[in-house]
Amino acid sequence: MKILFRLTFWIYAAIIIWLSLSSPNGIVKFSLDYSGFRLDYTLHVFGFFLMPIICFLASGKGENRFLWWLYIGLSFVIAIGAEYMQMLVPGRRFNPLDILFNLLGIFIGLVFVLIYNRVVGKFPKKNSHN
Repeated sequence: MKILFRLTFWIYAAIIIWLSLSSPNGIVKFSLDYSGFRLDYTLHVFGFFLMPIICFLASGKGENRFLWWLYIGLSFVIAIGAEYMQMLVPGRRFNPLDILFNLLGIFIGLVFVLIYNRVVGKFPKKNSHN
C-alpha cells in the first residue's frame, strides 16, 4: 500500500507542477467587500493541504522518517518553486501571495496529520494474542 501512496505523491506533485506552469485560461477572482480576495487562493490552500496527508501515507504513516522528511521537503520546494517557475511561462506572473497560500495549505495539512496522530495514538493497538 505504501508503494501506491508513493506513486500517488509523484503523480500529485506532477499535476500541481503542470497546473502551475500551464498557460493561463483566465484567473478566477472573487471579491468580498472589495478586498480583492481571489477564489484561486482557496484552490492553492486545498491543493497543498493534501500534500502532507499523501506524504504521511507514503511514509507508512510516518514510520519511515527519512521518506517523511524527504516528501515534506519536496512539498515545500514545489510550493515555492512552482510559483517562481511561472515567471518563465508567457502570460503567467509571479505572485508572492500564491506562495503564502501554498504554504498555508501545507501547514493546515501538517496540523491535520498531527491531530490524526494524537487521536489515533490515544487508542491502544489491537493485540492479536488476546
